[in-house]
Amino acid sequence: MNTLVCCLTYGNRPLDIIYNNLEQSGFPFNVKFINVEGISNALNEGIYTFKEGNYEAITFLANDIEEPKDWLLKKLIALKNYDNAGIIGSPIDHKRYAIQNEHTISNWIIKKEVIDKVGLFNESMFPYGPIDLDYCERVWIAGFKTYYAMDYLATHIGSHAEGNEYGYNKQEMVNKYWGDYMNNIKEYKNGSKSIKI
Repeated sequence: MNTLVCCLTYGNRPLDIIYNNLEQSGFPFNVKFINVEGISNALNEGIYTFKEGNYEAITFLANDIEEPKDWLLKKLIALKNYDNAGIIGSPIDHKRYAIQNEHTISNWIIKKEVIDKVGLFNESMFPYGPIDLDYCERVWIAGFKTYYAMDYLATHIGSHAEGNEYGYNKQEMVNKYWGDYMNNIKEYKNGSKSIKI
């Protein structure tokens, strides 16, 4: 499967984690490094590149998540084999031993059909917010499922939604945009807002 790997490099972290992840992928890929402020903005930069190429899947690597050996190969197998999979994420809290459709939040791989139906990430929650949950909801409405990879565990370096490494507190940003997220979900579900951005 022709895959674009997008490495998110914004911030002041060294790139050691990303380079190590690229070396441990277990499957060939094309790569793009993205140094753009705002999570949605950076993810969308990757999607723009994805649309220009002949790719079947796009995956994102954060600069603070260590992936296990053969992570890309394992995610591609999951994307192909899990029922109606649209997104496979990297579990960072605990291993999953059952295939379960759920909100996923880290280092996704997304298949082309999802990008075609759902499009871009919501940039209105700048620079950070529940953008991953927003995207999952839209993916579900489009008829796909979102899973964490089974028997697989990545390691998040530092706390997921705390600290101000990027000049803002992540938890405060999530709280700030939570009401907007909840309103978006209602509007996506009742059809008053398009799921495709």
